[in-house]
Amino acid sequence: MTSLRRLPLILALSLLAPACASFHLNTPNGFAQLEDDERYDYRATNADGVVIAVRVERNEPLANLEFWGRVVDERLRRQGYVPNGNPEPVQSANGIPGVLFHYGATIGGREHRYQVAVFVRARKVFVVEAGGDREVFDPAAAAVSRSLRSFRM
Repeated sequence: MTSLRRLPLILALSLLAPACASFHLNTPNGFAQLEDDERYDYRATNADGVVIAVRVERNEPLANLEFWGRVVDERLRRQGYVPNGNPEPVQSANGIPGVLFHYGATIGGREHRYQVAVFVRARKVFVVEAGGDREVFDPAAAAVSRSLRSFRM
């Protein structure tokens, strides 16, 4: 195939690339981005094991932020996570409204922190999670918060 014949294929593939990147999140200093796996669209961790992750799900059934926030909250409560305060309204870096939940849990006899933000945009639900052992999560909380504030879709 000559270079000229490949041009339409290259152009078509380049137009698809931005569509695949449906969100952006700044990886905090001191964190390393991990390879994607089937459950997450983005994951990063620091050396102490604090993890930040993003999952993008289909908005099926088609519903709003209130619905998906309740779904996530109820699922986490059934898994043993205990709310730490009330849900907070948040906005993505590009102004999409979301809701942020804070939880605690005892895992393996150790206290853990867990935060999850939910955003809904058209046919996608974005779940931004962060968690880790309380002793290492609390010192990383400011970096986690800055990263969450950088999220845009």
